[in-house]
Amino acid sequence: MSKPDRYYVEAAARVLDVLELFDHRETLRLTDVVKELGLIKSSAFRFLYTLERKGYIERMADGRTFRRRRPRRVGLVSISEKIPFVAEVERGIQEAAGRAGLTLIVRHHYFDPGAVLKGVEEVLAEGAALVIVYNPDEHISHLIADRCARAQAPIVAITFPVPGARLFGINNYRAGLAGGEGLGEHLQRSWGALDRVVLLDIPGSSPAQQARMTGMLEGLRKYVRAPDDILCYLHAGREKGTARELMVELLAKHPRARRIAVLCYNDLNAIGALQAAEACGRTKDVQIVSQGAVAEVRDAILRKGSPLWGAVAHFPERFGAKLIPLVQGVLRGDPVPQTTYTEHVLLTRENLRRYYR
Repeated sequence: MSKPDRYYVEAAARVLDVLELFDHRETLRLTDVVKELGLIKSSAFRFLYTLERKGYIERMADGRTFRRRRPRRVGLVSISEKIPFVAEVERGIQEAAGRAGLTLIVRHHYFDPGAVLKGVEEVLAEGAALVIVYNPDEHISHLIADRCARAQAPIVAITFPVPGARLFGINNYRAGLAGGEGLGEHLQRSWGALDRVVLLDIPGSSPAQQARMTGMLEGLRKYVRAPDDILCYLHAGREKGTARELMVELLAKHPRARRIAVLCYNDLNAIGALQAAEACGRTKDVQIVSQGAVAEVRDAILRKGSPLWGAVAHFPERFGAKLIPLVQGVLRGDPVPQTTYTEHVLLTRENLRRYYR
């Protein structure tokens, strides 16, 4: 008589037995599993239910027949593969989707509202069961919601809300506050007072944009006095170089200002402000805080004497690892939070190496 194998897990083996039945049959019903494996009905049901919840099999439209799960198609309508932050977000989503067995259909809109809607319609036409939308133009968010509602496809929105959609992304107010507080505390020690505060944002006035800029200014004002009469609002276009040009003009307009804090909505603006300070020979007069912390910004922070003092890291490379499980939960019909935020950390020369090597 052979000895019992103490490492053998009977329940796990029976689940695998059920899964292996699908190697020989396209579809199976509960009664088929009972008959083929000699299981009692309640056990067979639990095994099928477990495999379904784990995503190995799926229930067909009749509610009683099962088949191996076909790769789910998910649409991603993103901004541009040419913007470093967005490209890192997209790359992380693609990698996580591949690990999860999801087929990702990608379209880019390049800030064109018509292209956003066209992209949504195209991924839906290609069978996307869910659409991930990265769209900063909130004026068309209701149109996006309508297109997906008609197709009965749920939406996960990145950073910028869409009505009825789950929202994943940055807590813009808190990220802004972290950057403003950090720079304010630094300037309180190094300068004590300010001559000018530049709020370097992008065109438009979306709630996400307003929250981030409001947070930065409030955080700065906790530590240094910044009355309204020293505030300078600059709205940089999305084209590379626009922020640099605006900052060069501002620095020329205020030649005697020696203590200028620059609060940047994103990394592109921060790089432009940095280039302007260098071009004008004003690096000692300017201290910049950014939002995003892509590689170019991190490198600039580490340079000795750089006026780019810090950046709130949003870790775009980690978005996919958190977003795709959220997508899977929505597709399964699990209870999923309406809003999920990624983490953010203020990076300076003192702590940057702890997060990026």
